[in-house]
Amino acid sequence: MKKQNEFEETIRQVMQTMAEVANSHERTSAILETLAERQVNTEEVLSSLAARQINTEEALNRLAQKQAITEENLNVLLLTVERHIAGHG
Repeated sequence: MKKQNEFEETIRQVMQTMAEVANSHERTSAILETLAERQVNTEEVLSSLAARQINTEEALNRLAQKQAITEENLNVLLLTVERHIAGHG
């Protein structure tokens, strides 16, 4: 009878442990699902940031080109003004 009681207690403990493991597995699965969703969101954000960075670089390149043209025009204007002053001086 003692062996039967020990066996039943062991079975009860095993069943309790299995229930705890199942509960832990469910919580872990839920956490992993949340992490997967956040990873997808992070990838979307990074993709958007990469596209915006490309747009920013293109805008900066256009701005640099326009700045170079402005500097050239300013130099031409300065030379013209200097010639005008020298001619009337």
